[in-house]
Amino acid sequence: MSKQSTLSSTSTRRSTTRRYWRRTDARRPWWPWGLLPLVGLVVLFLFGALVTAPHIQAEVRTQVADRYSGAGVMATDVRSDGQGISVQAVAQTRDEIYLHALAKATQCDTWAGKLTCPTTVTVSLSEPAKPPVVPAREQLAAPTSASSAEKVDVLALSDQQRCDAGFDEILSSANIRFRTGSANIDRGNEDLLRQLAELARSCPGNLVVAGHTDSRGDASTNRALSLARAAAVRDALIQLGIDTDRVTAKGYGESMPIADNETPNGRATNRRIVITTEPSN
Repeated sequence: MSKQSTLSSTSTRRSTTRRYWRRTDARRPWWPWGLLPLVGLVVLFLFGALVTAPHIQAEVRTQVADRYSGAGVMATDVRSDGQGISVQAVAQTRDEIYLHALAKATQCDTWAGKLTCPTTVTVSLSEPAKPPVVPAREQLAAPTSASSAEKVDVLALSDQQRCDAGFDEILSSANIRFRTGSANIDRGNEDLLRQLAELARSCPGNLVVAGHTDSRGDASTNRALSLARAAAVRDALIQLGIDTDRVTAKGYGESMPIADNETPNGRATNRRIVITTEPSN
């Protein structure tokens, strides 16, 4: 083969193909995908601040006012600011710690169940007006005959005694259990509370739920705790269908023991809830 033919074949084998791409200036639309989580957080914050929080605040205000009414205390103004509650009530100055604990134990519904809502409670009290003094001459001139509202109905009295005995029997066979040092009712008391509510529906007049404690700890703290526990039982009865206006909560602390506070069994006996009936006004 000649030299010229060899060079021609080599040139043919080494030939390459080149490809070209033309670059365009068209831009793709930009979308801030990274901002979506931030936008979601802002929406959740606004929903909580504008919808959920006002609803919870209104619920707590209503429950605090209802608790005070159930304890026989007139709350003239109940306000909420975030998780703080301020109350103006007509009561004796010595009852301030008593009413503070009652408001502090208020619970509300959350995604985790019922939880204590108020973190701070401010109670402002005004002394109740003293009744006018009736001169002795007017007292002597007053009629001595009892009005029809003051007369005792024998049949109603027997029903009242039956109900009181029924409450004593239920609560003597099983105690309403609370968490230590707390007004939260332990789980497992549902059947007992239903029995109490069923009896309450058949009873005439109003109901008084009284809380008692043993003598350990400060007397004022014990009285506040006993009221808070009585109010918790009152709330449970109301949730089971008992009319709100029929039930009153009272706390006596360690002032009315029925057993020896020097023994563990005696202290356990003194920590109790008592329910009694009284004629309606």
